[in-house]
Amino acid sequence: MKTLLITLIMFTSLGCFAQTNYEKSMGQALNMWQSGKAKEAAVEFEKIAAAEKGNWIPKYYQALTLISSSFYIQDETEKANALAKINTLFPTDTKDLNAEWLILKGLAGTSDLISDPMTKAMTLTPEIMGYYEAALQLEPNNPRAIVSLAEFNINSKRFTGGDTKAECESLTKALPLFAAEKNKTPFYPTWGKERAETLLKDCK
Repeated sequence: MKTLLITLIMFTSLGCFAQTNYEKSMGQALNMWQSGKAKEAAVEFEKIAAAEKGNWIPKYYQALTLISSSFYIQDETEKANALAKINTLFPTDTKDLNAEWLILKGLAGTSDLISDPMTKAMTLTPEIMGYYEAALQLEPNNPRAIVSLAEFNINSKRFTGGDTKAECESLTKALPLFAAEKNKTPFYPTWGKERAETLLKDCK
């Protein structure tokens, strides 16, 4: 899972420089994150979110930045504090929990699980899978949901044993779905293709 950060930051093309202050600020924050300044980027996303109260995208990226960084935290208290902060960013109204938010909840749960898998697997595993499955119910062809669920199951089967053929088929299915995404919302999530390709290499 420690490769997750590298994967997640390869999620969007900034394209030409944006014209609005919002797009400029988002582009700067994303570049900051890609240059390895995750904490600073999270602060910038938080500022943008405060100024864009009706827009879920900045807070989404704030959460994504913090979640990806949390996979690297070794100290138990620091990890717990980071996850507590992340959990405050998720929408409290279930109607606002779109597929992309549900995927992040699954990733946050995974970060929590790997801190103590022997103790937490029994309770967190069904919760994590539930988030991914809920995302797929909302958007059956969401490639990030498909890849995230497949990766979670692959990692679980490394410990429990089991054939990963179905997960590898899911990863293969997801690849063309990335190219098919046509959302016009600026900075809408597009990450995941590189991770799917990396995971598929282990399927062969």
